[in-house]
Parts: sequence; C-alpha cells; structure tokens
Amino acid sequence: MAGSDNRSVSAFTIGITSAYDPACKRGLAVNLAASRARSTAGDSRVCVVDADPFSRDVTTRLAGMGRAPDDVAVYRPGVNAGWDRWLDALDTVHDPPLWVLPGVAGVGLADRALGELLGRLRARFDLVVCDLAGGAAGPDPEMSGRFDELDWLLVAVTPRIEPVEAAARFLAAFEAARDRAVVCGSVRVGLVTTGDEASTELSSDEVARMLGEPVLASVSQLWGRALPNVGFGAALGIGELDDSVTVLFERLAGTAELAISRAP
Repeated sequence: MAGSDNRSVSAFTIGITSAYDPACKRGLAVNLAASRARSTAGDSRVCVVDADPFSRDVTTRLAGMGRAPDDVAVYRPGVNAGWDRWLDALDTVHDPPLWVLPGVAGVGLADRALGELLGRLRARFDLVVCDLAGGAAGPDPEMSGRFDELDWLLVAVTPRIEPVEAAARFLAAFEAARDRAVVCGSVRVGLVTTGDEASTELSSDEVARMLGEPVLASVSQLWGRALPNVGFGAALGIGELDDSVTVLFERLAGTAELAISRAP
C-alpha cells in the first residue's frame, strides 16, 4: 500500500519523452525507476506512471494489472477522499519494490488531471517517474498542465541524425512555450542519449555539439528496443545500466547548471 504519511518533502519527479520514434525512450522510464529503487535497497519509495496511451511501454513491460491513471476520471479533481482511496489501491512490483500506474490503450489522461495526479503522488513517494507521449512538435497551450509538477523533463535521443534533428525542434518549441509562459518556468529539461549496440552513428559529445546543450547521461537500452517489451530488465541487476542511471541521478540532483532550460 502506498498510504500517505504526511511527508513534508515532495518527491523528485521526472518526465520521460522523445521527439522522434518511440523506440528512443522505450523501456527508459521503467528501467530508471527500477534501477533507482534497487540502488536504495527499498529505502526510497518509487512510483512509475504510464501516461503514454500510444506506446503503453510501462504497462506492457511490467504487465500492469491494477488501477490505471485513466481511472482517476471517476473522481473529480479536488475531492480528496476519492483520490486517496484510488492511490491506496496501487499495485506494487516487488524486487525491487516499485509502485506502478498502468495505462489504457488509446485513452490519454487529461493534462489537468495528470498534473493533479502527479502532485498527489509527490506527497506519497520519494521518486516519481512518468512516461509521457512523445513528438517533435513540442508543448503547446493544450499540453501545459502535464509539465507543471515535473522537476525535470528528460528528452531521450537515439544518437542518429534524424532523432537529433527532431530533438532540436522539440527543444526550440519548448523554449518558445516557456517564453510565452505556457510551460512552468521551474521545469528543467535535459538530454539523455539511448540506443542499442547498433546505435553508433554519433557519440554523446557529437549530439551535444549538434544541439548546443550538454548530454546528462548515456543510458544504453540493454533491455532491447523491440516490441513487445515484456520483461523487467532493470531487475536483472545489469552493472553497466545501474552505473549509468547513478550518474544520471547525480547530475539531476546536483548540477543545475547542466539544465537546458533557463529556469530561474
């Protein structure tokens, strides 16, 4: 059970997206969350949310069977009792302990509802990782609510020319949305290169030079990028994967100067 304990410090909250093919971020949210949960030996409560109704990567990989984010529609935002009962019923994947919110195919959670859901999860967990839908168009006024509760938005980039070009368009759109106050100014954006053993077209340094921004970490998709994505890869304890996740979290938590966003 993920019951509330009146925590005064809100969870560190990360959104995962991509600007190109969904394979760029495939498995990333699950493996970041699971690797972090295992590295803290269960001392940190970690929740992973499937908010991408198109790829449903979290749901498929973890075979999520319980409450889905879409179920929140039966409760009106702002009605505490309904939300609390719903959150108390979250499924837990053990070893490492990880709470999972699966998604429903083709049914997206409204941005306002997702924003409130993430806000409530922040009061119950130490880390929340949310897999978001991707796309090169970037944020617009209809999408603003989904970013408001994030500390970081990570853009997964396969180190090839086309994904890097798409990421450049996404980042430009994000900064334009920030300038128009469409996106909350406190949300930082970072780049993470992914890819499998065949993704050798560009190095992380080359990606950073092309985008004019640093790459926070390179997390190789050792679990595989092909559908159907069944399997809890990070639970296998792959040292290379865990090491790259540790580097990423150290930079997210301690090096604000690496942020792409110009948040005050």
